[in-house]
Amino acid sequence: MTALARAAGALPFSDLAVFGEALGALVGGALRVRRAHVEASMARAGVRAPSEAAAGMYAALGTSALELLWMAGARRDLGALVRFDASAREAIADARARGAVFGASHTGNWDLAACAVASSPFGDAQGARTPLLVVTKHLSVRFVDAFWQAARAGYGVSLAPAGGALARGRERIAAGGAVAMMIDQVPSRRAHAVETSFLGARAWADRAPATLAARTGAPLVVSASWRDARGVQEIVALETFAPPARASRAWIERATASATEALERFVLAHPTEWLWMHRRWKTPPP
Repeated sequence: MTALARAAGALPFSDLAVFGEALGALVGGALRVRRAHVEASMARAGVRAPSEAAAGMYAALGTSALELLWMAGARRDLGALVRFDASAREAIADARARGAVFGASHTGNWDLAACAVASSPFGDAQGARTPLLVVTKHLSVRFVDAFWQAARAGYGVSLAPAGGALARGRERIAAGGAVAMMIDQVPSRRAHAVETSFLGARAWADRAPATLAARTGAPLVVSASWRDARGVQEIVALETFAPPARASRAWIERATASATEALERFVLAHPTEWLWMHRRWKTPPP
């Protein structure tokens, strides 16, 4: 993995999309890894021209993989590669004062987005960064997982497993910082989930991000990212949910469902930017 990172790191950033498209064509075209699942899911959600959209998704995924290798090959200044809309910039800056829970998603290059948030001062007079804790799952291939985690940690991203994430998240927010938790993957247990719908099918949404917001008083910011024609990532805040003083279980469930709906609207507007490959619609164990 280190050798691959060095090779990718020797390329100009502008060339990564060319090689990423070729990698996507190999995975999604020649090998057809989960291609039928991707196209069927897109068709069910009402995406136009699912075959073309699927090809775009695989190209974007290949580009993201090469971008991660490129970032790991040497320490990079990510400022020119990422831009933030006004709401996202405000939420990240405010996180230093009152904390924030980011309902993150597998959109754009989510690793690049996390590293940019953790390493950007956002106009702070002292150049202070926003401490970012990312709740993450581990990959089954250990050496790939170790490389992936180290690449993100090198940009100041702190990582925590799902077990004990709420306690770690409360500590980070109390100290002034942000916590990113994925809202578009299946929860480990049905007891942690809200039944809803997502992209045309029944789905289970994890209550943990809204629960952390409710327990800390920090806003839940639904975030996403997409890559423009130049390869620049735009990070956007889709919706922000501020918990009341005594947030109830009903508020947590409403915020969870509303966050899922906000993400769904974004995915339908940018269908090539979301990871349709994963098994989003399976039922978690009881």
